[in-house]
Amino acid sequence: MTKDPKISANHITTYLALANLWSLNSYAPTFNVTPEEIICHAKLESPQELRACLKYLEKAKYIKIYPTRIPSNGIGIKLISLYKNGTHNPQNDSRIIK
Repeated sequence: MTKDPKISANHITTYLALANLWSLNSYAPTFNVTPEEIICHAKLESPQELRACLKYLEKAKYIKIYPTRIPSNGIGIKLISLYKNGTHNPQNDSRIIK
């Protein structure tokens, strides 16, 4: 995300809210969440802001959105790995305290 010049604070808080909701859904590969939950966790002002953030995050390939047939079930979300082609090696990560 650091090399993405178009990303804003709203995009980051939305992504972090989705990561938090993902953890609350037991790290399921794809999970359902309502727009109201995302707005609450991301502290966004309106559904229009949420729509714009989700649209950008999907276009930039940070997330994948799966519409559900029943609107009350919310939307399906899949977080896409931020590491390219599985090249991340945790042993080389200087941020990890050993």
